[in-house]
Order: sequence, then structure tokens, then C-alpha cells
Amino acid sequence: MNPPLIERPDRLSRVRRTILGSITALLWILYAYLWVPLLTFLAWLLGIHTAYQRLYLEDNAIDPFIMASLPVIAMVCGVLLIGWAEYNRIRFAHADSRRRRRRGDVGESAVDDKLGADHALGETLRSHRSVSVALDDQASPVAVHVLQS
Repeated sequence: MNPPLIERPDRLSRVRRTILGSITALLWILYAYLWVPLLTFLAWLLGIHTAYQRLYLEDNAIDPFIMASLPVIAMVCGVLLIGWAEYNRIRFAHADSRRRRRRGDVGESAVDDKLGADHALGETLRSHRSVSVALDDQASPVAVHVLQS
């Protein structure tokens, strides 16, 4: 029995993952495209083709009022949307500055104390990429097993 093609996908480079993802997307698009004739036939059977012909192709005049009013409605919607956005921008322009101030840095010992871990354990957690953490009954870290540096 052959082994799987990709045993560790996290070890693939970003370029290779992008290429493989692009190929997969293209093949899914091709697969979906192959279903188009069947979907067209089903739509024709259900009468969508006939409804389209009756509504849009046979002696139906275009209503001039609709053609004149649609651009006006679109402009009014655009003006209302932009006006509302500008109103909110002006109203809340100074409120965000208080909320978005940079917070002070927290020391490593404060983080260790909040986790309930001793400082050697905290240093191990910070210095390795992949670790397995053992927790006690109060969900405090008690031991760390390094998986990957």
C-alpha cells in the first residue's frame, strides 16, 4: 500500500500550497462546468426558458417610467448611504481616539502569574513553537513537553 502523498501539509512551502490550491480550485470549476448542460436541460424542462421568452422577448414594451425612475432611486439610495456614513464619521470622529490608544506592555512575569505557572515554565512556553501543556485540576499549567522548537 502506498503512503499518502502529503504526510505533513504544514511542511509544504507557501508557494507549493498556493499552486496546489489553485489547481484544486480550477479542477472544481471544470467539474462544475461539466454540469451546466444538465442544469440547462432541467431549467428548460421546468419552463424557465418559456417564461423568459414570454416576459422579455415577446411584444412587451419597456415602461418609460421605470427606466426614468430607477436611476433616480439609485441616486437617492447612494446619497442617503453616503450621508449616513458621513454623519457617523463626524459624530464619532473623536470617540475612537480614546478607545484606540495603545495599551501598555505587560511584563512576562505578570503573564506567568496570571496563568498560574512558575517562571521557568513560562519561559519554556515562550521560547518554543509547539508544546504540549499538562494542566492540573484548576487548569493551571504544571508541565510542558516540547514537541517542536
